[in-house]
Amino acid sequence: MINWEKELERIFEDPLLADVVAPRKRTTSSDRLIAGFQEILDFYEKNGRLPEDTIEERSLYHKWKGILKKEVSIQHCRPFDTLGILPQESQVIKEPEARYQREMTEEEKLEAILNDPLLSDVQPGEDLGLFDVPEYMRQRLEARKEAEYVGKRRPCDDFEKYADGFKDVHQGLKSGKFKLIKFSVKHLKVGCYFVENGMIGYLAVFEDEGINRHGDRDGRTRVIYENGVESDIKYKTITKNLSVTGYSVIDCSDMTNEEFERYFTLTEKDVESGTIYVLRSKSTCPEISAIKDLYKIGFTVTSVESRIANAVKETTYLCAPVEVVATWKVYNVKSSTFEALIHKLFSSVQLQVTVDGHRPKEWFIVPFNIIEEAVTAIILGKSIEYNPEMNQLIYKS
Repeated sequence: MINWEKELERIFEDPLLADVVAPRKRTTSSDRLIAGFQEILDFYEKNGRLPEDTIEERSLYHKWKGILKKEVSIQHCRPFDTLGILPQESQVIKEPEARYQREMTEEEKLEAILNDPLLSDVQPGEDLGLFDVPEYMRQRLEARKEAEYVGKRRPCDDFEKYADGFKDVHQGLKSGKFKLIKFSVKHLKVGCYFVENGMIGYLAVFEDEGINRHGDRDGRTRVIYENGVESDIKYKTITKNLSVTGYSVIDCSDMTNEEFERYFTLTEKDVESGTIYVLRSKSTCPEISAIKDLYKIGFTVTSVESRIANAVKETTYLCAPVEVVATWKVYNVKSSTFEALIHKLFSSVQLQVTVDGHRPKEWFIVPFNIIEEAVTAIILGKSIEYNPEMNQLIYKS
């Protein structure tokens, strides 16, 4: 009896078959599409933005525009969109299904059909074909069709008109000219910017339809998004979405002279209670020195110099020399309370490290300008929170 397993092994081990290799897989248009999309993802991750129509970035720019032009290309790339740069899929909110409802009998079903309000409008003697729709029904169908229409995102053909505006907002958020606050419908006006799910949007057009039956203002809009798409979503739908995950972009860089005098001019009644300080580590340990924007935020009731004199011997300073970046004198409030607010604010970006069996709790990975802004906001008595994904302070209105 032939042992086929050994016989096949003998055949495959024949030297004549040593050069036999599997045929190369041909590159398909689908492979090229995904490869191009991966290049765009790499660019976005490195630069924090999409490619633009410049000499250096033109190839990637046209690849991106080519993907956005075809819905089938968008859907093909969506499983690989780890950064969320593709237009979001439209979601339709359906009415909840009725529960615990008794099934009607055949007689009740027939009676319901005959008593349908639509049939009450049929005019006697109206000559209609079997498939003709009366005018009153046509009007109701059109009204229902409009009510069920869902705004969809599509490529914005004149995005170049709005591109500079988005760049200004990004620059303003970095410089402090613009701030993010918890969304409020009073800020949603034509010409305003907002942030929805981490993406900046611009309300370009609002076709006001007046007050709806619920007492709310509504109408179609034209919203431009920073990734080069637009939507004609309903105004009321925008407010619902933003009320959950959205922020308003406002210009709050101006401070009146009265505010400055009130908050930053000392009087005889002011009592110094301590010093808030920000330190930068001068550690030569690669795991520490490689971390960008790593700062220690603490307080002391003595001088900062005396507080850090033995930094190289204390785990709270990572057993290394430190450099003083900034200090603030605190008046009329316990420094420990002030420090607790700062630590709670930046708890999500606290450095997780163990030094000689101890875990220092006052080191945070956050840009200095954000720390500086937070200290000023707390002095002014403003309620804030920090969004590490957007790297922005959020002001609560």
